Amino acid sequence: MIPAAAIRAGPGGDTTRRSGASARPDLRRSPEHLRPAKPGASRRPPRRTQESRSKAAREKLLRATIELLQERGYAGLTTKEVAARAGFSNGALMHHFSTKADLVIAAGAYIYERHIADGRKAANSAAARTDPHKAFIADCENVYLGNSFIPTTEMMVAARSDPLMNAPFDVFMDDYRKTMNAVWLKAFMRAGYSEADASFTIMSTLFIIRGMAINSIWQKNLPYYRRFLREWSKIERAGALKGARVPVR
Repeated sequence: MIPAAAIRAGPGGDTTRRSGASARPDLRRSPEHLRPAKPGASRRPPRRTQESRSKAAREKLLRATIELLQERGYAGLTTKEVAARAGFSNGALMHHFSTKADLVIAAGAYIYERHIADGRKAANSAAARTDPHKAFIADCENVYLGNSFIPTTEMMVAARSDPLMNAPFDVFMDDYRKTMNAVWLKAFMRAGYSEADASFTIMSTLFIIRGMAINSIWQKNLPYYRRFLREWSKIERAGALKGARVPVR
């Protein structure tokens, strides 16, 4: 019932509502988009772009490739199994990588891009400013004694005799080595090493850990490797490597 105060007589005795009486909308009948937002209600996340979906799909495929290289080796790897492991059809995989070689090369580049990012972070850390040799050893352990070493070794062996793989594989390997040599040379020199001392320390340590990496293929013994590297660090800190003249390469 409309209050009497809200009614006035119009021309000819008709009655009408006052103009302000119905100004407040009836929210019970308002369209959904006009209703005030409920407290705590969250907006829907923005839809991903085609580019972001494609990038996510490629990363899943590359991760699956690395896992299967670890488990089955290059010879046992098939694009069909990679697609299944990543949750895609073989046709979807072929949309991103037209051949097995393309897929494996992309997986190798993916691995070494991550190694470069991790290496830069390690070289610029507070630990590297205090003891660059210890930090360099930790970075080398990640690269050569970590989970990605077997997959990358499988790639190297395959690329050695496959011209389609050899050239692109050599490109990203060369980029990785030159980039990290420069990054770690700067880190050692920032800590007070001469360029000559830093160069020899980097190369001698690198060759030792690479040898451990090859040994780890059939006889992995991380506690023993780390014990050996601690002794090697003592030798380096005692100054036994000073004066050697071998450039980084």
